[in-house]
Formats: sequence, C-alpha cells, structure tokens
Amino acid sequence: MFKIIILVSSLFLVSCVTVAPVVNSNSPINIYGVTTFPPQNGSWVVMAASGYQSSLARKGSNKNESFVVNVSIFQLPILDSDHKLLEHIVNSRASTPRTGRFENQQNIENLSTLNGAVCVKYHSISKDTNAKIEGGKALMLLESIGYNCQHPKKNTVGVNIEYSSRYFEGSENSSLENDSDAFFNNVKFTEF
Repeated sequence: MFKIIILVSSLFLVSCVTVAPVVNSNSPINIYGVTTFPPQNGSWVVMAASGYQSSLARKGSNKNESFVVNVSIFQLPILDSDHKLLEHIVNSRASTPRTGRFENQQNIENLSTLNGAVCVKYHSISKDTNAKIEGGKALMLLESIGYNCQHPKKNTVGVNIEYSSRYFEGSENSSLENDSDAFFNNVKFTEF
C-alpha cells in the first residue's frame, strides 16, 4: 500500500508538476492528529491533501527523478505491546501486491520512537523494473525512509510519515537520510 502511494505520487509529479500548487515552506502541513512543516530543501508541490493524508513532491536532479514526502493516518487494531506493533507493521508492509514490477533490494524495520510516539522505522530500497518516465519506461530505484507510528493520543490510529526518492541507479541522493531526519524532527502529534 505504501509503495503504491509513493508510486502514484511520483508518476503524477513527472506528468503534472506544472499544474500542482507550490508549497510555502513556512506553512504547516495539517492532517487529523498530525502537524509538520514541509521539507526546507527545494520547491515542493502538493500532490494530495485531505484530512487523512498530505503528499508533497519535487523533481530530482534529473527530470525523471523525484522526491515525495507523505504523511497519512490509518486504522490500527488494539495492540498491547510494542512488539505487537512491530509485528503488525512488518506484516502490513509485506502484504503489498506482488505485481512483479518491484524487486526488494533492502528492507530494514526496527522499533523506534519519534517525538513521543512508539514507531516502526523502516529504510527500504526497491528496484522498479517498469518505471514510467518521460519518453517511455526505465529501470529505477525507489528508496524510502519512514516511520509507522502508533498515535500517542489515540493508540488505534497509525501514522505513516515517509520521505522517498526515485532515481536512476548510480545517482542516489547522499543527503536522503539527513533530509528525511530534518523532516521527521518537525512532526508533532496533536489532538484529534
């Protein structure tokens, strides 16, 4: 599910970036129970905005490469331990449809915390064997760093915060971890 959100956002960015509204870096992103500020690096555009999700994107150094940040909420079952949260998130992330398009290269998932919430932090790299780009299709990599958190004010609400990069092999962004950390550090969990 999470790869699908990022993929759709990336495809939309490549095809429609000229019509999407540019984000003011000083304007907070607000969804139910979460507020943050957009990344402070580059010109980001709104890809999706509702009470449940906000997705922003920007182009990479190559016109077919892109960055996407996503903040969304989802329903969690009642989980009575951090280990059960980890197990639930690992199983949910593994249940994405196997279309043959994505080949996992790396996937690390660990219990973590983020600004007062218990979370599962992940770092994954997938090979996209059929990436749609301007002028056709190509082999690209999709690298995602993110958190799936149990909302500290309502434990049956999950919060996904993700920073991803889609790029050609050999042109990965060496600042992805630092840029994502700067974005994650601004996240605040709020009342509903």
